Amino acid sequence: MFLKNLSKSHTIFRISVRQVSINRPGPLTLPRQDQREFEDLLRKAQTPLALSSTLDPEVDLAVHPDARQPITPEFEGDVNPTTGEKGGPKREPVKRWAADPGGDWSFKGRVSDF
Repeated sequence: MFLKNLSKSHTIFRISVRQVSINRPGPLTLPRQDQREFEDLLRKAQTPLALSSTLDPEVDLAVHPDARQPITPEFEGDVNPTTGEKGGPKREPVKRWAADPGGDWSFKGRVSDF
């Protein structure tokens, strides 16, 4: 008996939830020309940046003023003149701070003391 009442109340709850979601207002309808323009703008916004034909190749993308400057390579070419390594990193990833002879080393901006 209890289970029958429970299932009936659950069914009533589900029906009331459905009715609430049906009675929501929808978006306003646009005139045909405005709807077409909106869909075109939406399609252009969803295309990848590389495939967009409206971009001027001369346009330089703005960089945030607080962005870090790119790290310049220590050497040119494919071979490291110090180690003779081919195709390796252009900068030494683990570097010892020259100002501190005590032994602080940095790796990707994190410093550790040995």
